[in-house]
Amino acid sequence: MSFKWLFNQLALTGVACVMVSCSDVMRPPAISFKIADTPVVPRSIPQMGSEVRVKQDFMSKSSRPRRKASSMSPKFITIHSTANRSADALQHARALKNGALGSLNWHFTADENLAVQHIPLNETGRHADKGGPGDRFSIGIEMCEVRGQNCPRVYARAAKLTAILMKRYNIPLRNVVPHYYWTGKNCPAPLLTNGRPGYKWSWFISRVDYYRRCLDAKPAPVAVNNGRPAGTPSRIGPPPMGSL
Repeated sequence: MSFKWLFNQLALTGVACVMVSCSDVMRPPAISFKIADTPVVPRSIPQMGSEVRVKQDFMSKSSRPRRKASSMSPKFITIHSTANRSADALQHARALKNGALGSLNWHFTADENLAVQHIPLNETGRHADKGGPGDRFSIGIEMCEVRGQNCPRVYARAAKLTAILMKRYNIPLRNVVPHYYWTGKNCPAPLLTNGRPGYKWSWFISRVDYYRRCLDAKPAPVAVNNGRPAGTPSRIGPPPMGSL
């Protein structure tokens, strides 16, 4: 066995390992969850968007994070939590615009009242893995952890926003991932179990799946009676005297 042959084999093995690693990073593990048995309520993207209440408040193009950004075609959605007990979505927007968070930025912050968009969706943020694939290919959504807030409303808002983005960019449910997926960080902490995705994360994914199915559902056909929708009175004009 020559040294040259052995060196070539080791080099090929190393390349194969790198290829497997990259493939694994770009294909998250499937999440097991119970499909919500709540009846699907058909919604359009504008209808669900009105429930999310997105407010655009973009960081300046000259800000440090945006100067270093690249164009992006989103393939993932990364869910975070702020770990900040005293700031809502608007306060986080001000902090980003004031440069208080340094080189960090992300696309949305959701609280119990609204979701604020900080940067365009075709632009990379700096929220997942220091310029790695999590930053280069994913939309970042931060969920507020304000003390005393209505947490179910925050999670519902984030889930609806995620469903809208999935439909808009044809992102599969499998590619909705916690920050943990990219770095092993305990984030979003309120939706992880002992620092890892578990039953709470599965529950959140079930809500995302439900709202995504709502966007695909067709409204029930309206029954028609002599050219009028069912339930429409056949008589036009005020009711007769004495009737209710």
